[in-house]
Amino acid sequence: MVSTDFSLCGQRSKLIWWQSITRVIAELVLTGARVFGKATAAAGAQAVRNFKHKPDGAPSNAPIGTGGSKSQITNQLNMSLDEAHLILNVKKEDPLEVIEKSYDRIFAANSPPAPPSTTPPAAGAPGAAGARPTPTLTPAQAAAARRAAKVPTHSHYLQSKVYRALERIKAERETGATPPAGPAAGEAGAAGKGEAGSSS
Repeated sequence: MVSTDFSLCGQRSKLIWWQSITRVIAELVLTGARVFGKATAAAGAQAVRNFKHKPDGAPSNAPIGTGGSKSQITNQLNMSLDEAHLILNVKKEDPLEVIEKSYDRIFAANSPPAPPSTTPPAAGAPGAAGARPTPTLTPAQAAAARRAAKVPTHSHYLQSKVYRALERIKAERETGATPPAGPAAGEAGAAGKGEAGSSS
């Protein structure tokens, strides 16, 4: 009889142990679900606040002419004047000639390379018949040359941004909302050019 009592005690302790483990697991799952639910609700609320918030200077989705704190030109071109100056790397006071030079330089830097010439080389040119043959490349050098040839050296997207930046600055200057530097700066620039031209 003593041996049967031990087996019953062992089964009871296993049952009690199993019930306590399942209770602990259930509490962990419920607590985790509560924490996850609260975090999801807080993230959703933050997402709604972020969606409703518009930073200063950001283009509005409202129809043009509805009034508001933002310029009509900014709404039409979807670019602020400050952003346009940053893209072209110019100051607000710079004359239009300096801005256009910066535009030309940046636009050309992002242009596709010129297509190779299709005309045959001249008689004395390196590629002409009878000229010195080009050296052969090792397989590693040829692979490096192929990789280098595949890398794009231009960006239509950047060209578009540069063009829109120039368009934005010109539109602002045409409306007269931001005069370039005033008449005194224009006269000083003309006098400086005249002096430079007479000394040459």
